[in-house]
Amino acid sequence: MRQPPASPPSLVTLVLMTVLGIVSVNMFLPSLANMARSFSISYGTASLAISLFMLITAALQLVIGPLSDLYGRRPVLLWSLTLFTCASLGTALAPDFTSFMVFRVLQSAVIAGNVLSRAIVRDTSPPSEATSQLGTIGMAIALGPMIAPVVGGVMDQALGWRSTLWAFTGLGAALLWLCWVDVGETNPRRGQGFTAHFRAYPALLTDLRFWSYTVSMGLGMGIFFAFLAGTPLLGAAYFDVSESTVGALIGLPPVGFVIGSYLSRRLGTRVAPPLMVLAGRLVSVLGLGLALLLWTLGPGSALSFFLLMPVIGVANGLSTPAGMAGAMSVRPDLAGSAAGLSGAVTVGCGAAMTSVSGALLGTTPDPTRLIWLLWGLALLSVLTALPALRPDHQPEPAG
Repeated sequence: MRQPPASPPSLVTLVLMTVLGIVSVNMFLPSLANMARSFSISYGTASLAISLFMLITAALQLVIGPLSDLYGRRPVLLWSLTLFTCASLGTALAPDFTSFMVFRVLQSAVIAGNVLSRAIVRDTSPPSEATSQLGTIGMAIALGPMIAPVVGGVMDQALGWRSTLWAFTGLGAALLWLCWVDVGETNPRRGQGFTAHFRAYPALLTDLRFWSYTVSMGLGMGIFFAFLAGTPLLGAAYFDVSESTVGALIGLPPVGFVIGSYLSRRLGTRVAPPLMVLAGRLVSVLGLGLALLLWTLGPGSALSFFLLMPVIGVANGLSTPAGMAGAMSVRPDLAGSAAGLSGAVTVGCGAAMTSVSGALLGTTPDPTRLIWLLWGLALLSVLTALPALRPDHQPEPAG
């Protein structure tokens, strides 16, 4: 039997571990309508395949991180990918919607790749280098939602709605093999037992710097999701633009995210994580402040409202990789737990701001309300980023 690799995985493997979780959401979106017709259910019921999947993945991050701290990154990753691959086969063969959803929920185990790629980067790199590597991963995260729905739509049209599920089965099996041969164990502190682990856990939960990194990232994600939820409403009811134009407008922040992530990759090794986070958040407050000014003084057109919205992605691309690296560096012995908890909080902030944006614009679609919400969240994200600037006098636990 082949011995597990002793060296850390390649960056390509880490990127693929992260991207599969993103693709498993977005690539299936174009198939919802055909799946609904096939199972004779409403589109709203079919959309549970997306909404419930995202909810479960958010909750799983709270479990996967601590498990990897206790038992190691490699076994948790391999078992999760095995479950995802088997569950994908189940969705592809499911005869009815109930059995499909059972397997779809099990597919959410794929989020382990997202959580553990970050933990592995922190295990094997100092914070500044981790920021640079996470910036590269962030570029892939931005490109995934832009490309995956197009691929999924083409596959659905050419091969049927189950073709994406067969693709997930093949991709899961391929990634499982790649991780088996390339991902060695990177957590040197595993095996300390539940008692020792949870004795240390409160030190993470009560550390102001951890929450500074986490909440500032969450607010940045909240800005993006508030924009995401508000744009279709404003596009149709206020600006009267076509659906294709709305789709293009929604793509503005991801384009900015690619730029911000590229800057993180270039600057991450030279700029400390707290300063990178603060810089990204300042970009958001200044850029959205200028957008607010342009909207207030400008002609009130779609151009004046959306012109500076790529700044949302640039700010997140700058601050998110550094925020991840910083949150996991507060207690390196709990890097997996920190990755899972910060990831869950970030997703929760995005979901909360989706609801807030919808409530603000649902009755009266008013761009002024949305842009004030975005700027207010940006200002709050700057304030929450400040505690991370405190000097860290805590020595890193011995490996």
